Amino acid sequence: MGELGHDFEVVIPDAVEDKDCRDPVERVEGNALRKARSIEGRPGHIIVGADTVVFHEGEILGKPDGAVEATAMLRKLSGKPHKVYTGVSVVNWETGEVVTRHEITTVWFKELHDETIEGYVGTGEPMDKAGAYGIQGKGGALVERIEGSYSNVVGLPLELVRELLKITIE
Repeated sequence: MGELGHDFEVVIPDAVEDKDCRDPVERVEGNALRKARSIEGRPGHIIVGADTVVFHEGEILGKPDGAVEATAMLRKLSGKPHKVYTGVSVVNWETGEVVTRHEITTVWFKELHDETIEGYVGTGEPMDKAGAYGIQGKGGALVERIEGSYSNVVGLPLELVRELLKITIE
């Protein structure tokens, strides 16, 4: 948000994420909206909620529950493309305006050797990341190329956020 020139405060949402929905668009948009609506609005404030998942071969890969699951996710992604979906919901509590959209980026992973996967999982970085990697950190070395928004893969598609803020503020 700072990159967009806005002052902001990070507030942990009080929302239960839907982890059962199998449609990646419905899941990330629904979770983003639940997160945004769970934050109590204050006059003059705009609330932005977001949710990200990795979608690979018909399966949603969220945040791993531990090292074993992170290793399994990275093995699935090795040498293959996957899609990163991020839902963003913007709530203007003053006007009542609510806008929710999503962004999709395709990411191609390099062919990963077991030692590479184990070394990366050992850093702890994958544990709080959808798909068990963070492109903005050490996980960037696992990526061969992307098609679409880099900031989406990081977790907040800045281009989409800018567009939604413009809709809700004007």
